[in-house]
Amino acid sequence: MYYIFGERAEDYLGNLLERSKNISIDPNLRGWSDSEEIKPIGNVFLPIYVVAGKYCKTARDVYLQYVKGIKMEKTKPLIIGILLHETMSRIIPEAKKYIYQHGIKSDFDLLNHMVATGKKTIEEIIENNKRDVMNLLTISDINMIKENMLKLWNYQAVQIVASVDLVLSKFIKIEPDSLVSKAIPISVEQKIDGSRIGLSKNLSVDALNVPNTVVMDVKTGKPQEFHSLTVTGYALAYEAEYKVPVNMGCIIYPQFFSDKSVPYITKEPFLITNKLRKEFIEERNKKAKIILEQIDPGLPDECSKACGYYAICHLS
Repeated sequence: MYYIFGERAEDYLGNLLERSKNISIDPNLRGWSDSEEIKPIGNVFLPIYVVAGKYCKTARDVYLQYVKGIKMEKTKPLIIGILLHETMSRIIPEAKKYIYQHGIKSDFDLLNHMVATGKKTIEEIIENNKRDVMNLLTISDINMIKENMLKLWNYQAVQIVASVDLVLSKFIKIEPDSLVSKAIPISVEQKIDGSRIGLSKNLSVDALNVPNTVVMDVKTGKPQEFHSLTVTGYALAYEAEYKVPVNMGCIIYPQFFSDKSVPYITKEPFLITNKLRKEFIEERNKKAKIILEQIDPGLPDECSKACGYYAICHLS
């Protein structure tokens, strides 16, 4: 039995575990494949957010960044996303560290430790991003994001503690390593070399082991159809690195409301199909060609003012 933050894996992922057993994936679309489809174009190795991000419909942002050498301006939504994502990435390692350091003793108190650590960690994250925070956020914004970061931390901490307690209640004796693997079956910011499939050599992947690998991603903005491409890219890189199939992905969307003490969490589990794999590869190839051929793809029909290149593209 596998638990994910206090829930059975079957409940957390719905019927995805069962459906994944019957999925048929083209061998040429696995990350470990030597097929021409998988091989990168030229000597271009891109961050996954560049390949999977389709906020600019024509990918002119790629041309401006990699051909013209123009640095993208950071925006308010971007820095808020960074702060929330860093909060999520710190919670699970902190819980695991406590379990390994303290063991399962009579004074074992993971919940109080996590609550006590939360505010300090959030202040560290804000300090680490101080320049962008001060440049892009108002005092009101900062207070709000701190509140939301703390909501996210405390909510997730309680879920982890519930999962740990559930496992502890089922075994008279259990070693810390076994407790971690059963109660917190997720590796956070796992380093993977994505160069085999045309991605950066230093990817950071979040993955569940329940018992099959499920690649996870947290998105803090409005849900977009192309968000699944990020997970698909991570899955291909994971397959290339470990030579194991990754058929499932899950995107987590936290939302925050002033009258709720916890975030509203939406989970979107899905199968990493042939269609998604092909779409990711097509995006990778499209953006690599823009860089190699140095062709300006032009402006899309509509541009979001939240884009870091909006001012550059609309000078006139």
